[in-house]
Parts: sequence; C-alpha cells; structure tokens
Amino acid sequence: MRLRDAGITVTTLLALSAQGAWAQSLSGVAAPPLGLATQSTDSTGSVASQDSILQPRSDPYVALSALEAKQRAVQAAETNLNISLSAMHTQYHENASPGTGDDENGYSGGGGVGASVLLPQPGLFRDAALYSAMSLNLSAGNLRYGGHYLASGLPVDATDRAVFLRIEGRLGMGFALSQGMELIPFLAGGYQSWNRNIDRRGQISTDEQYTTGLLGAGVKLDVPVTQRLVLSGTAEMLALFAGHIVANGVGFNHGLGGSAEERAALGADYAIQGPLHGFLSLNWEHFNYAGSKPTLSSGGFYEPLSTTTQFGVNVGAAYSF
Repeated sequence: MRLRDAGITVTTLLALSAQGAWAQSLSGVAAPPLGLATQSTDSTGSVASQDSILQPRSDPYVALSALEAKQRAVQAAETNLNISLSAMHTQYHENASPGTGDDENGYSGGGGVGASVLLPQPGLFRDAALYSAMSLNLSAGNLRYGGHYLASGLPVDATDRAVFLRIEGRLGMGFALSQGMELIPFLAGGYQSWNRNIDRRGQISTDEQYTTGLLGAGVKLDVPVTQRLVLSGTAEMLALFAGHIVANGVGFNHGLGGSAEERAALGADYAIQGPLHGFLSLNWEHFNYAGSKPTLSSGGFYEPLSTTTQFGVNVGAAYSF
C-alpha cells in the first residue's frame, strides 16, 4: 500500500494498529502492550519525562527564592528602630612623667537607642542599596582610679564616677555579594565625651570632662546564615578632632591635639516573630587623647597623652520596618 499524501488521519492509524494486533494474534505472537507516553514541564518551560520528575533536576526558581529570602533577611536586620542594654570594661592609662602616670579600670553599664535603613536602589551602580544609621549610647559606672596628687606627686587611690556618651551617624552604600551577603562601606561622624568625677571619701571631687568630634570611615559585612539569623562584622577607623578638656577643680580649660580611634564589632541579629528582632553585639574600641602642653595661662598644668581601651557587649530588641 502506498500513501498518496503526507497526512495520515487518527482513524487510519487506529485501524492499522488494530489490524496488526489481530494479525499477530492469529499468528500466535503476542502483541506488545500499548503504553501512554507521559510528559511534563518544569518551571523553566522545558519538557521532562516521567522519570526525570521522579528524580527532579535543580530548579533555578527554587534557588532564586532561597537567595531572595536571605537578601530580605539582611535588609530586615539593617532596617529597624532599636533599643539595647550594655556593659563595658574600660582600661585607661595616662602617660605622664615616669612614676606619676594615672590608671583607671572597671566596669560600667548603660544602654542605647538607634535606627538604620538599608534601601535597595535599582539602577544605581551594581544595583546598590543606600545605607544610613544613627546610634546613641550612654554608660556610667565606678572605675578604680590609681593616680597621684598634682602638687606632691604622692600616690592616691580613688573612685572615678565615670559617664561615657557616644553619638555616631553613618552614610554609605550596600553591595550584594554571593550567597546573599552584603558589603557596606560607609562614612562615619559623631561626638563622644567622658566625664571623670574622681573623689575620695571626705574630699571634694575633681571633675574633668573630655569631649571630641569623630570623623572617619568603616566597612560592615552582613552574612545571612539562615532566613532568620544574620551575622555581621564591622571595622572603623576614626579621627578625633576638636578635642577639649575641662578640669573644674583646678580651673583648667584647654584644647587637645588630634588623634585616632579604632573600633571593631561582631554582631548577630535574629528575627523572632514578624518585625520583632533580637540582637547581640561584641565591641572593641581603642583611642588616644593627644594631651596638651603646659602654658602660663594654665598655671603650669597640662593634660598628658593618654590611651583608653574599652570592651563592651550590647543586647537589645529591634523593630524592623
């Protein structure tokens, strides 16, 4: 039989199939069972066999949704209003003339408030996100003071009823990395002060206050471990400028030279429920006060070069918006 055209109807195919099966039954040869071919399409639109569905290939849409979830976790951790409690240990050394240096050390406690925003901006370089943050931290406590009298140089043990205040603002850009990580370089500026109230029982206290401006830069790396947990690391290098010291007990009022401050922090943010987050941070900070030189107007008094190192921990809650 010869087909005159290329078109074969479904009726013709069924008839041919039935004839073939009838012929095979007459000849004693079993006809092969008829089967249904099963096909399906995955989310990429490609055709997959039934076996491939039982053993599915990796779906890029599933991977993308997991990546987006981690990116959103970072954005939620960086876009919030927050409040925290803190504990800090301070180590201070004043580099006066040999044998007359002052030292302080001890713990203080306090708290802080802050706000930050990480706002994606499609169309910017590498689709960067705008980043800004503001924080205020206050800490107070009794530090052990081991120093010397100004006039006689004799040693003295006393208590510094210290109060520390720090305000910092940041402005930068966030860049998405692999695995949902975010790299945030930023500029930073602010203000910090230290009120030293050194006293002995039965004596009038010596009230000194250090104040200085802050200006510098830093970088922060956010690493989403899960869709709820984000770990971070931050490093900053800041300049201390327009420093000033006032010592009310001796009528001393003088500017301080410029110096540097280094800061580092490790943090963890966990999404507890909806917009409610909990966070923990470990902080290290080191800075110098450049001091001043004795002048006639200061009556020969001066502020020696000093170095301060502080270790702190902050525990708090945040509302992500």
